[in-house]
Parts: sequence; C-alpha cells; structure tokens
Amino acid sequence: MFFLSYAHGNQQFLESGYEADRYVLELYKELSGNVAELVGRLPGWSPGFMDRSMDGSQRWTPELLRAAATCQVFVPLISPSLLTSRWCAMEWDLFSRRRIDSGDGRTETAILPVAWAPTDFASLPRVVREVQFFSPLPLPDLDYAAQYQQEGVVGLHKLSLHTTYRAVVWRLAQRIVAISRAHRVEPLDDLPEPAELRDVFREEGA
Repeated sequence: MFFLSYAHGNQQFLESGYEADRYVLELYKELSGNVAELVGRLPGWSPGFMDRSMDGSQRWTPELLRAAATCQVFVPLISPSLLTSRWCAMEWDLFSRRRIDSGDGRTETAILPVAWAPTDFASLPRVVREVQFFSPLPLPDLDYAAQYQQEGVVGLHKLSLHTTYRAVVWRLAQRIVAISRAHRVEPLDDLPEPAELRDVFREEGA
C-alpha cells in the first residue's frame, strides 16, 4: 500500500557498527502495524515497502522497482540528506511516472511527503515544494502538530516525545489509507531501467 523513501545511512557508520537507520525502521514497523489495523491483517501481506539494502551498487533490485511501480502511496521522509540523495530522487521520478485514476477526473497526487528532520523548506527543489506535506491535524492536542512541524518525526523520537510520536504516526497511517481508498495509482506494466530514471531534485532546480 505504501513505499517509504528515505536517505540511507552513511556506509562508514554502518561498517563501524552504528545502526544509522534504526529510527526509520522503527517508524516503518509502527506505521505498517497501524495501516494493517485500519485495513485488516491479511495472511502473508505486508502493507508497506522499505528498502533496507545499504550498498548503492545493489540498490535497484527487482523488488524495489516492482514496489515503486505498484504501491498506492509514496511516502518520502524529507530531510537535508534525502534532498541530496540521487537514489531518492530517482524513486520519486519512478512513482511520478504512474497514472492516477481518481474516478472523477480530478488531478491528484499520491505522494505524501513527511517532515523527517528539520529542513530549510524555502530551499526545497520545485518538485518537492509543489506537493502538499503531510499534516497530522486534527489532533487532540495542537502542541503535537507544532512539535512535529518543528522537530520532524525523528526529532520526536530523539527527544522522547513518545505520545506525540505515536499520535503523528497513527494520523499518517490514516492518511495513507484515505489516499489509497480515494483513487487508484495505475501500476507500470513495463519497469524502466535504472539508467532511465532522473535525478529530479537537481534537474528541476530549486
């Protein structure tokens, strides 16, 4: 149902035993569990996809290409690192090539950017600025939304704002399900070669 796009950890840290992406993995697990609760748990079905390979030369696996070409919602975790990642830009490009059928002729998007780490939003590439970011509203406490906007999801984790974190992730799961039910993103019958994908963050300009 969703594809989680994120900037992978620094290979030097990984080789030294630092689990750079553990917060992303924790988000993925909780988000997947929430989505499964909302749509029903089906045997053998995973509600989301997250690429866990760290070797850039092996990044474009058939599994990754198929997931980006068939998922219903593309969820990029926006951070300064993601905006400099050629791989993440190419994942964005692949998903953007797909046709969206909203059933009423409206132009929609199934790209749902999430504030992951504090980022200078004024300097975002145009392709990112043009998409409305995820907002967790309504929430029982408006401070939750303000904390998310200021710190990003990973900041909530690092600052031990667990109640806010869980509320934001629950709202994110609800939004993913709502988007997937509102329209259908047509799968790509012919998967492009990785060399055909564009680095849209740099080609589009700031």
